[in-house]
Amino acid sequence: MPHSIEAPPPDGTIASAIATLEKLISFPSVSAKSNVDINDWCAATLTQMGFTLWRSGYRDERGVRKANLVAVRNPAGQRGEAFFSGRARALRYFGNDEGPEGLRPAANTSSNAANICFTALPAGTEQRETSADRSNAAASQQGLAYFCHTDVVPAKKWVGAPAPSHSSAVDTAAGPFGAVVSDDRVYGRGACDMKGSLAAMLSAVARVDVRQQTAPIWMVCTADEEVGFNGAKHLVDHCDGYRELVHADPVSVIGEPTEMNVVYAHKGIQGFTVHSRGRAGHSATNFGINANEAMVPMLVKLLELCQRTREDAGLQDDRFDPPVLSWNFGVSDHSNVINITPERSDAWVSFRTMPEVDAAELVAEAEATARRLGLTLTPIAGCDPLWTDPDSEFVSQFQAIAGTRSQTVCYATDGGVLGELSRRIVIGPGSIAQAHTVDEWIAIDQLRRGIDCYEKALRHWCTQVA
Repeated sequence: MPHSIEAPPPDGTIASAIATLEKLISFPSVSAKSNVDINDWCAATLTQMGFTLWRSGYRDERGVRKANLVAVRNPAGQRGEAFFSGRARALRYFGNDEGPEGLRPAANTSSNAANICFTALPAGTEQRETSADRSNAAASQQGLAYFCHTDVVPAKKWVGAPAPSHSSAVDTAAGPFGAVVSDDRVYGRGACDMKGSLAAMLSAVARVDVRQQTAPIWMVCTADEEVGFNGAKHLVDHCDGYRELVHADPVSVIGEPTEMNVVYAHKGIQGFTVHSRGRAGHSATNFGINANEAMVPMLVKLLELCQRTREDAGLQDDRFDPPVLSWNFGVSDHSNVINITPERSDAWVSFRTMPEVDAAELVAEAEATARRLGLTLTPIAGCDPLWTDPDSEFVSQFQAIAGTRSQTVCYATDGGVLGELSRRIVIGPGSIAQAHTVDEWIAIDQLRRGIDCYEKALRHWCTQVA
């Protein structure tokens, strides 16, 4: 049954935040599926909260529709803050005026309305929203931007919330997309990573009166973070709203779960694949060419490079734990019978780059070995490391607001794609230890702390009210 985009906006209470999180969890937005429904729900909610929207969409490599969203709420009285009101404006984007692929440009309804249009994109993209009259939307160099992703990892082995203490069973009836509130936790796929964070920020925004704003509040929702940051990459290249945001260069919060610690740096991720091609044949004859024969010396080289990353101090950065590139590799010849000569053998490598360690020389050595062996090496684009000076004033300010510590982490986020923004940190409710688990949950106390911290940050950078 399709989800309704109608929903009461958050009111700033913890009960409302939990209800918002339950709604967000109800969207089965696994990366392999479309995130358009949850994106539409976010857009409708933000329009009710006074935000102006830009959307960009594309089809992934399997042809599945994906959607990104940029929204801004400017101080009251600034042009660009609200061209259409509430429900009517939401319908212009998502409802009765739908055209090809569910979208049609809205006609101007007043002399102050933006000229919103969808324009052709390069091959592989779907639609893009632009505005001819938003020059004042990012006039201030202050403000705060919040970034989240709406996709989640699969939940095929979901266990869910434990049953009440008088029972030894577990409650799997609700499934991963039916939120369960139990023992001061909210269970469900995405509760921690990172729909709980989005619910917290929406609730924080609800506490801030637009009439108190002196600088813009930005909200950004991306697709496909869990599968290569593809949504953020598309946003950077194709969304005019993001270009407005870059021009403003606000304090930028990536709301991934950090237990409300201030993360000023994280590793990037890159990789490559190596392909060997032989010829299938009956293993009792000389007709076949075993693709593994050329791959074996390549694997020896990959192991050598792996060992070097652990031993060479020049390939390490003690600001991270572990301080190494976390070189990881594997191989498969896709064979399951012994009387056929393997016709292909494929290896993969991934590694976690750091601000001053990009492993370029290791990749160059791997490429040279692959060429010598007649193999094909194909790079896999991930994202860059995120690095913000921990002594920056805004990092210290955010740490004081959160009342927590600053740190580095070794995983990657959309923040590694957003390098044009000069003030990026990662901070959000929940623990990375609960992300991607078979019983994913977020503590309600973390949700409450997230709302309070985000509200204080919004008041600090977007209002003159302490």
